[in-house]
Amino acid sequence: MLSRPAAHELLGATFPGGRTRLAYWENYLLTDCTTAAQLPDSLGHPVALFHLPILGAGITIGTLFDWCGAEGAGTVGLDGYDWEYLEPLRVDVDFDVRGSIIRWERLEDETGAPYDAMSFRIELCDIDDGHVVARVTNSWRFRRPSLGAPAAPVRLPKVIDDGVVTGTPIAPFVVESVDAQKMKTMAALLRDPYQVHWDREATTAMGLGGRVINQGPLNLSYVVNALHAYAGAGCVRRLTVAFNRPVFDGDRVVAGGEVLETVDGVSTCRVWLRRDDPVASELMVTGTAIITAAP
Repeated sequence: MLSRPAAHELLGATFPGGRTRLAYWENYLLTDCTTAAQLPDSLGHPVALFHLPILGAGITIGTLFDWCGAEGAGTVGLDGYDWEYLEPLRVDVDFDVRGSIIRWERLEDETGAPYDAMSFRIELCDIDDGHVVARVTNSWRFRRPSLGAPAAPVRLPKVIDDGVVTGTPIAPFVVESVDAQKMKTMAALLRDPYQVHWDREATTAMGLGGRVINQGPLNLSYVVNALHAYAGAGCVRRLTVAFNRPVFDGDRVVAGGEVLETVDGVSTCRVWLRRDDPVASELMVTGTAIITAAP
């Protein structure tokens, strides 16, 4: 087991590194969890860029929780992802992996409760010449009940969808009811020990009525699926998103976006995932995507 760095050593702490590949069976199950059809031409689903770098770097989500001192259910939250695809991901291709923690600081949320903000960056590199194939920068927060922070997830202000689209619309990708069983499969693929994704007793104790919380990568996968339907599999070059609200099992969610501009065959898009509510549509994920332009 990797030794846990002291808190003052977390900034700049490097991961062991190693070599990894996205196996066909793993990509198949992951893609199935996103509720999309399987991708052609041995393409890996872009959301594999969550767990593939972590495991290839010689760590696990559990290791990161241990290093950062996670204090139980409801104390770990997502702030955002910035994922770059310099080349499309493909199955059964080996990558060399390197990474480190690039941010560690104590902050206070809007209620004055303390949390530690952590970001890590990992690169997947070609095994022959070392060039970077993909890069992820993920930002998490660790709430501190031991310092007076609430144990349950902090409720960020609602981001309401005004429905205004000023660019070229991207057709919506709809998940009629988020499936808790797919969360369980995804947790196994991610090697994710965080019980809020599969343990109804844990979320009952958090005051969530036993509804489990969808993984961030699955929420983002619905956005990716909308982009694929618009511009074709393998179109994604970069995803930069923030997570505003949790998505629960049973939610009806709609992913979509709009193309803001296209230059030299590359489009910049505004993207989102919203909970479909008859009263007020909440934006759960917001951000930008860079894609190859639709044919």
